Order: sequence, then C-alpha cells, then structure tokens
Amino acid sequence: MKQLFCIVFCVFPMFFGLSAQPVCSGRPVGLRRAMPRLHDVVQLPSRQQLAQGNFNGMAVVADAFAVPIATNMNPCNSGQWETVADTNVWRLAISSPGAFSLNLLFADFRLPQGARLYIYNADTTKVLGAYTSVDNAAVLPTPPVSGDVLLVEYNEPANADFQGFFNITQVAHDFKDAFADELKPGKCQVGLTDEQQREWGDERRSVCRILVGGTVLCTGVLLATANHSFEPYVLTARHCIYSEKQAQTSIFYFNYDADTVEKQYVIGSNLVAVKHNDEGFLDFALVRLNGVIPDSYNVYYAGWDVSGAVPKGGTCIHHPQGGPVAIAVDSDSLPVASYRNFDGNTFFNVAEWDEGATEQGSSGAPLFDANHRVVGLLAGGDSDCDYPMNDYFQMLSVCYDRYQSDSLQLAHWLNPGGLPITAIDGNAGRTSAIGSKTVAAPVSVYPNPATTEIYLAVENEPVTAVRLTDLEGRTVMSESFCGQKNVVLNIGRLPSGVYVCNVELSNGNVDKSLIIKE
Repeated sequence: MKQLFCIVFCVFPMFFGLSAQPVCSGRPVGLRRAMPRLHDVVQLPSRQQLAQGNFNGMAVVADAFAVPIATNMNPCNSGQWETVADTNVWRLAISSPGAFSLNLLFADFRLPQGARLYIYNADTTKVLGAYTSVDNAAVLPTPPVSGDVLLVEYNEPANADFQGFFNITQVAHDFKDAFADELKPGKCQVGLTDEQQREWGDERRSVCRILVGGTVLCTGVLLATANHSFEPYVLTARHCIYSEKQAQTSIFYFNYDADTVEKQYVIGSNLVAVKHNDEGFLDFALVRLNGVIPDSYNVYYAGWDVSGAVPKGGTCIHHPQGGPVAIAVDSDSLPVASYRNFDGNTFFNVAEWDEGATEQGSSGAPLFDANHRVVGLLAGGDSDCDYPMNDYFQMLSVCYDRYQSDSLQLAHWLNPGGLPITAIDGNAGRTSAIGSKTVAAPVSVYPNPATTEIYLAVENEPVTAVRLTDLEGRTVMSESFCGQKNVVLNIGRLPSGVYVCNVELSNGNVDKSLIIKE
C-alpha cells in the first residue's frame, strides 16, 4: 500500500493546455469489487462561499457557467491507495457543495501501459473513461460530471513498467446547471423544425458547442478548406478562445441536440489565428482540433463567403445557454456596422430576429447567408428571448485577409494554395482522412487556357472524380471515373472565366487553376 500525503489547494483562475480523447471503456475496480470506505473527502469551497467572492469574477463573464478552483492533487500527496489482487488502486473523492457538475484539468498526465483512470459521480450514474496511456499529454481536460461530489480512480497493474503520475490542477464548479439532463434555454429557443432540418441539416452538423477551460460555453463552426483537405478547423469568437492555453483546454461537442444520448466530442486544439487589440482588433479565433473526428460523428464542413457582400437576411445556428442546437432567422438585409472597440465597419448588424434569438453561449456562432455559406460569426449584442434584437456578427471577409500575417488571418489556413476564390460550398468529407487528404501527385491539366475540352494526366495515380468550381465556390461540373489515369472533360458549355479544378485521386486531392476562354 502506498503512502497517503496531505492535500494543498487554493482558489484562483488558472488554465493549462493539450489533451486527447478517451477511447477505452471498462469498469473501475472500485465499482467491481468491495473496497474499503475512503477515509477523507477533499472539501473544496461551496457554491455559497464562491458566490461571496463573486465567483472569483467569473459571474461577470457572460458565457461563464463555472468557477475554476485551482488545486494540487496527485497520487503522491492526496487520496488513498489499496491493493486488490494484482492491481494497485488509488481513489480520491472531491466535493464542492452546491455544484451542479464538476470537471477537472489534469497536468503531466502520464500512465504506463495497462493502467486506467476513471472519473465518476457519487451515485455512479456517470462514469468517464477509461483514460489510458493513449491519452498521455501535458494537459488533459475532462467533460463535466453531474453532482457536487466526484471520485477519481486510478487502476495500475502491479507489474507496470513505471508508476503513473498526473496532477489535478483545476476543479471547475458549475453554478448555472449548464449540464442538466433537461437544459433550460430561453422560451424562444427550439430545435430545427422538420422543414429547417431539411434545409439546414448539413450546416447544423458543422456547428459545435465549445467548453472552454472548464468554465465557459461558446459556439463554433467547422469550416471547409479550398483544397478539400478536411483539416479540422473550427472558427469561434476571440472573446471565447484568445490564448493557446484556452485552445488546448477546450472540448468540442458535435451534434449536440436535445435527443442526443451519447455526447460526441473531441478534446483539445491549437490556436492558429487570432487578432488581438494591437493596431487593429477583430473578434475571431481559428483553432485546429487535436484529435481525429470519428466518421460516426458524420460532421459537415461548412462553406464560406469572404466577398464582403451584404447578405439579404441571415441564419444563425447556435447553442444558447450552452444547450441543444437552436436556430435564429432574419429575412432583412444586414447592414455593415461598428461594434465596441473592434475595427470600425466590420460587422453585420441584425436589428431584429424574425424567429428565435441568440443568448449567452451563442458567442462565436456562424451566420449563414442564403447560399448556406458562413459570412460572419457572433461577437455580441443585446439579444435574448425577451429582446431578440441588435446582434453583431464579425464579417468573415475582414477576418480572411485584412491582416497579412498567417497568425492574424483565415486565408492562409482556409485557402493554403492561394486560389483566386472568394467563396466555397460546404461538404461532408471523410473525417478519418484528416491531415492526409491533400497530396502532391503530379497532375497535368491542358490546354490551359482552354475553350472546349481539357485533358487531365496523372502519373501513377488513378483519377476517381473531377469537380470544377467557379470563383464564388459554386460547383459547375462534377464527374466520377473508374480509376482512369487520363481523363477528357467537355467544358464547352461553361462560360469564360477562372475556375478551380479539383482532381480526386485514390489517396487524396489536387487543386489546379483553370482558365476557360470563349
């Protein structure tokens, strides 16, 4: 049996970074065997005590649902060790009275092969894990567990290669009941109707709920790339994610609907582009998810338009109060406006929603135009169910390339080839091929410029499909092939102009610019 040490904790906000997603199941030894009762429960501040301190200032953060309590708890200084058969079992009980749910941040998470870690609530109705050596990371955030008491249990084989280690550096206390089984967004918030599901079902699958640093709930959208690489880029507001530490400790929930039983999420991301308040200020952040999005999530990569054209109406798909996905619709033209201290005249203004409304938790949500392309993201405003008015959406066009550094713009990431386009359509894609979709196979397209026909020749790789899109991202031609290395396309019916020719090969895609002349 291993020695029990004293715990030390204090209360102040703190964030860390990096994580992965648990993929292993199983049951902890403590729920399968009769175990001795835990001697101690770590008592963290109660909801009343936190409220007296104004939730450490978190209550004034619009999208915050929890207060972070910084801790220092690990198997060397906290909890209780027991030996059961050939397994060393460490357990730790944590209580923060009055919390609706609790979630954790682990630092220095290092487990040996065969070891497993679980997190569960007092009545064992919710069990997270097993977390294993696959999840080893500098920082590992976990989803919330309902209730104000949770148990952490670590099972390590007696013959493990080394003794595992992890440090619980933060416990987040949910003071808004944001993860209740039946969430309570405003009375105007409803899911998509059958008609809206038919019209906006694809785009709904691109929108995700984001849990930032265990304390804040926002909305984001998975965006398509011009080269169809299916890189997992999620766009949200800068005031939701403004640092690498926040990006690393975020959890991204897809298909978060009222009837979703199994929560579909990816843990952790890297911040690739954000514009802070130094000689210009925009409210956007682009992150790349750390983990692969499982095919079973059936996500959609939303299209976008960066032309800057004023949309004639807009549709916002969002997660009000962090709850199930909802929709807000405005049929009026959306004028360009200024908002707070951000760059002037860089927002679309929704004067009043015809249907629905945004609320806290909707920040970062995409604004779609009539062509189902993202043209803006929610920065803020006055809207709620009682006053569905005056929302401001950061224009995607200014986020795209107003500032030239790669880390200050979207263009470098969404259009890495620099194709002469201002819009693309969304697509479903193969999520399991993330990071390996674009290839550098030599593809020849000739003649170029062309008038009536083009020839495609590929060395060593068969062509499975070819798609032509115009500069507004519209697909004008799409044909499939049975593994041919030489392809002829009749383009005589297409008007003159510049097009993008996407050639799908057996192991990826190649984009080529094509000019058609009369």
